Amino acid sequence: MRGQLLSTARLLALLPFALSSLAPLARAELRLPSVVSDGMVLQREAEVPLWGWADAGATVLVLPSWLDAPVRATAGEDGRWMARVATPAAGGPHQITVTEGAETLTVEDILIGEVWLCSGQSNMEWELYKTIEAAREAGTLPEATTSLARPSIRFFDVPRTFAGTPADDVTARWAAAEGEAALSCSAVAYYFGCRLRDELQVPIGLVVSSWGGTTAQAWTGTETVSQFPDHARSLERVRSADPSEQAERVRAFWSAVDDKAWWTRRFSAEAFDDAGWDVHVQPASFEEGPVGPHDGVVWFRRTIDVPAEWAGKDVELAMPPIDDADETFWNGASVGTTVEPGGWSKPRRYVVPGANVIAGPTTIAIRVVDTGGPGGFGGDGSAGLRATCDDAMIDLSGEWRVRKGSSASSLPPLPMPVAVDHRTPAGLFNGMIAPLVPYSVRGVIWYQGESNRSRAEEYRALFPAMIVDWRSRWEDLGLPFYFVQLAPYEYGRSDVGGKTAIVREAQADVVTGLPATGMALTADIGNPRDIHPVNKWDVGDRLARLAFRDLYGMPDVVAEGPTFKSAEREGEALRVRFDHVGGGLAVRGDGLAHFEIAAATGDYVPATATIADDGESVLLRADGVSAPTRARYLWDDAAEATLMGDAGLPAAPFRSR
Repeated sequence: MRGQLLSTARLLALLPFALSSLAPLARAELRLPSVVSDGMVLQREAEVPLWGWADAGATVLVLPSWLDAPVRATAGEDGRWMARVATPAAGGPHQITVTEGAETLTVEDILIGEVWLCSGQSNMEWELYKTIEAAREAGTLPEATTSLARPSIRFFDVPRTFAGTPADDVTARWAAAEGEAALSCSAVAYYFGCRLRDELQVPIGLVVSSWGGTTAQAWTGTETVSQFPDHARSLERVRSADPSEQAERVRAFWSAVDDKAWWTRRFSAEAFDDAGWDVHVQPASFEEGPVGPHDGVVWFRRTIDVPAEWAGKDVELAMPPIDDADETFWNGASVGTTVEPGGWSKPRRYVVPGANVIAGPTTIAIRVVDTGGPGGFGGDGSAGLRATCDDAMIDLSGEWRVRKGSSASSLPPLPMPVAVDHRTPAGLFNGMIAPLVPYSVRGVIWYQGESNRSRAEEYRALFPAMIVDWRSRWEDLGLPFYFVQLAPYEYGRSDVGGKTAIVREAQADVVTGLPATGMALTADIGNPRDIHPVNKWDVGDRLARLAFRDLYGMPDVVAEGPTFKSAEREGEALRVRFDHVGGGLAVRGDGLAHFEIAAATGDYVPATATIADDGESVLLRADGVSAPTRARYLWDDAAEATLMGDAGLPAAPFRSR
């Protein structure tokens, strides 16, 4: 009897849980990725994928304004759905309505045209505002280009983000390349887009995903980069790191910070009175305000008025990179922290749970730790300092209360575990490319290679492997991929004839080794004293020339200068023949330079070069080399082009093999 009573008691105790299991499950919100949003450009006359998330098994209807009937999609077990939509000829604006049950999303101001993915490191990331004055002074560009009157060119600028596994979305939005908004766009992408727009007379979409100082292995997917032993070992170290151990190390770090100055923890509280603190306009570094030079802790506080319609909903806090670490509080509750290697360069994205969001005055507090050098909010604020909910936004830039805390000498060191950062193999692919797949693009332009000079020989295999990897993700092994060969730059005299030349050669080999590729040359438009040469407009033009010739039915467009064909001995001279000479070879500057020759078993020596009588080959001679068999040209980091084709494009660096 006692046992029966206990069993009944247990059943009664479990009854609320049993009943709750019969209640309707919470519905997943109908959601689209940020790249499928207002102002986007879709590839014209194509079957473009549109995707998002809903309840598993839900039916989603996608109705573009140019179709009479919706396209139906079903969400999979993970809630992801995808519909393929046929797009019309170039034009717009259009809209797309996405419906699931009682929920409806509308994407507006859509243009149909040509879409390109623009990626790489700093020379692709280099913003337009850093080049536009020089472009205006050059006087060779259309007025619409230099006056920034380009509303039919749209760009989607992916923020710097890395991840250990492929992310499904990024935080970004489409913007028109018009007026001041255009100035933050990649200069190479912008000038490339202008050339396409002027020639094709269609809207242009530029999806820009770039990060300065990054390597090709970071931009390559895990499966592909794991085929390279050193990178596979790096990935294994990341995989073997226990995330819970890292979380505990971060908790221990902040506990130790609290132990050093326990009384400052109250600074995060909603009710704390900060009226006596200094005021500092953000985003800015410590040095730009009342804190001044300081290594250690600095607290920031600001009170905002949360709208009634935000109550109970998740709110995203977006902030520029914070140097070096931070813990962020919403009404005293910790909602996010970044304590990791490279955290100084990572924009912050923290989500405040809806349970913590109450209408009315709300205090945001940020505890920043700087370990050395400039501290505080980095960049110019273009990465955003804002709170967003649904489609509404509160600008958080402006006046914040600020107070200096403990010095760095009294604090524990930042925990430095094995972690994913922008140098981790596949880290940038996961964070900045995977979320874009499978958005339909016409092709890719790429400017990178400087950061792979230390592993130049590996680049021969890695770079084409990355291209094939991207093509496989987009399920298009013929996806056009045009890239820029490294410009002249004096990396250091100890590297003469070495790493940079090998990278350039590896880049050139891609054109002969992979279909639908092309290389824009920069040997005549670089700056040996500046790794970021200001002339990005000619780079954009030369990339566009490749597209015009190979994709857009303009076979007469000259897209490349002379390229090495053969080297043959003629007595004590070596005759070098070229392809793509057009109407004949020409000399740039005071004469031909940067040619070298060697005998079969000898070292290279500088050669005297002259254009032969046929106008299509160059004769090379050098004292002491009576039987030359090998030649090379521009085999030096900073060497600038002296041999040109008749269309004003430089001859490509080469060595005969």
